[in-house]
Amino acid sequence: LRESLAQAEAAVRCDPRDGQSWYVLGNAHVSLFFAGGQSPGSARRALAAYAQAERVDPTAAANPDLHLNRATLLQYLERFQGALEGLSRASDLAPQWEEPRRRHQQLIGYLGDLCRLLETRGKLRGKRRRGVAGPVPLPLLGPLGGAGGPRPSPIAGLRPGP
Repeated sequence: LRESLAQAEAAVRCDPRDGQSWYVLGNAHVSLFFAGGQSPGSARRALAAYAQAERVDPTAAANPDLHLNRATLLQYLERFQGALEGLSRASDLAPQWEEPRRRHQQLIGYLGDLCRLLETRGKLRGKRRRGVAGPVPLPLLGPLGGAGGPRPSPIAGLRPGP
């Protein structure tokens, strides 16, 4: 993967206006992201390379694979609106290709299920829900429950961030 990434970077340096090279670089970063520990930096670089491919080359912008691959990454990052848009774009660009439409329908189904579970609080009632929502015993937190580690917080006290 590192070798393919180095080759893709070299191709981009040779011709920064070649959208195909930027697309390949984005794919190399996606591969590294999934195989190399889901580094946020790899995800950012992949998304930037895909965006650059679209910016510099109209042919690359019309590549349904680019949109499908970016949508896959966005879905994994839980950026669902962008994932849905990418899957729709891939489907529009390649109407005969079933994969983007199938994945779009699956994602819509998943999001629908998620919304229903949130609305019904996981279909749990009363005493059972209170038991699940109660505090987690410190031994179950493993290293997170140790001295100096993060402490449990009530859901209402959580805020976006690290």
